[in-house]
Amino acid sequence: MKTLKTIAAIAISLAFAVSVKAASPFDGSGAFEDPGLIEVPAVAEASAVSDPDLRSADVPAHGYTTGQLSEMRRHNSSVDASANKGVSFDDERVEVKYRPYADYEKTGYLIMSSAFNFDSRQAKLLMASKLPADGTLVIFTDTYGTSKEEVLRAYESVIPRKRIKVITLPNASRGFWARDGIPVPAMDASDNLVVVDAAYGHRFEPDAEIARLFGARIEKHDYYFEGGNFMANHTGTCIMVNAHAHVRIPDSVFAGQYGCREMIRLPLVDGIGHIDEHVRFISENVVVTDLPQYKDTLEGKGLTVHMLPKPSGPYETYVNSLLMDGKIIVPVFGRDTDEQALEVYRSLGLEAFGANSRSLSNQGQGSVHCITMTYPKVPARELMKALGATEL
Repeated sequence: MKTLKTIAAIAISLAFAVSVKAASPFDGSGAFEDPGLIEVPAVAEASAVSDPDLRSADVPAHGYTTGQLSEMRRHNSSVDASANKGVSFDDERVEVKYRPYADYEKTGYLIMSSAFNFDSRQAKLLMASKLPADGTLVIFTDTYGTSKEEVLRAYESVIPRKRIKVITLPNASRGFWARDGIPVPAMDASDNLVVVDAAYGHRFEPDAEIARLFGARIEKHDYYFEGGNFMANHTGTCIMVNAHAHVRIPDSVFAGQYGCREMIRLPLVDGIGHIDEHVRFISENVVVTDLPQYKDTLEGKGLTVHMLPKPSGPYETYVNSLLMDGKIIVPVFGRDTDEQALEVYRSLGLEAFGANSRSLSNQGQGSVHCITMTYPKVPARELMKALGATEL
């Protein structure tokens, strides 16, 4: 059995606040601070199984170096307006053809990488175990290394094999942060799946396969962007952190490709600059956040805001949760605030379960939402085409 490679190096993370209206790019750096070790209690819903012979993947850190950020900023500044229709929300020529697929809508597919890096095994098994009864677990891997049987053995204690699809994607070892690299789902006027591709900094981009196999049902733009910085309800209210290279993406992209009728751009206050660290929709008009700096802005947009506690680790957050059909899997860290966070979600009518995220958050700079993607219930063949995938 191979030994999984320990990921010890962490990309520089960033802690500057930027104005919502700021057009200037971000420069700067910060240092990772080790908050110390605290043992997180096991969660019974998805007990660990024997470690399969999974291929050790060179998983990148969740953030980017200062040099990478500068490169992406330069690229986004140079993208021609023709790539995004060159219009703004208040321009009557904008055609909003789609609507976002919201996290709180019916879940058909849960998509994750085959890697268990950053001690993510318990969290991944728990999430698989809470997938709706008619949902399908999709695990992606490289065309070599991890076998289908290894994946099936890893998950069969929590979900029947017949509900697991194991697929291959190019450069899958670079796609651990599935929320960032897997195409963002949207719905057309007939409620058919549309997927949106952006350039991804860690080079996990099955773009050619998507464009070839899915044709007109692909929306693609040339800006660097990560799905972790996109949060939306089903009516087209979208939220992002206005940071890094993303400040250069015009609102017209979000209107024309993602189906946004409004883009709320929040300043970078904490974390690596992804909205799923600090804001998430619970329903059409209800959100949770752990940053008081965002509360007034969100309420001013007509949203009902519930505050979550903020754990003490530098990258820890209870907001970065996975919501599937009324069940929410919440990062926990072995801290006194864990149960408080679960109670907030329960007060909103959700079944809440704790997923061990101590290593994942403080080494990987992300959590359970970052390492997953959910898609609506569509025919599996259509999903495979949308992902540019081959089923093993």
